[in-house]
Amino acid sequence: MTNSTMDALVYAGEIDLDAEVVHDAATGVRLTNALVEDENDRIDRRYGLIPGGKSLSGDGSQSPVVRLVVSTATKEKIVRAAAAEGMSISRWLRRTVEDKLAA
Repeated sequence: MTNSTMDALVYAGEIDLDAEVVHDAATGVRLTNALVEDENDRIDRRYGLIPGGKSLSGDGSQSPVVRLVVSTATKEKIVRAAAAEGMSISRWLRRTVEDKLAA
């Protein structure tokens, strides 16, 4: 995607790809939630943002995982904030929590 294409993207909410039928325009493959999650993991792994990359613990061990449940409105705010800073949701949340704990 070119920068001009990225500039035109706007967050419009979430789609349940298991309920809505959406096909990849380039390949014709039906998109599912699992397929998109796998692609997100692949991209995050490429940039060292998820387990399988560099340990966040600093000792080479697998970094612990924390799961968080939030309202839809809160998630939308998180998605927009992370996108505005060019970060994945995980990276943005990690930085936000680390900043708060350092204060």
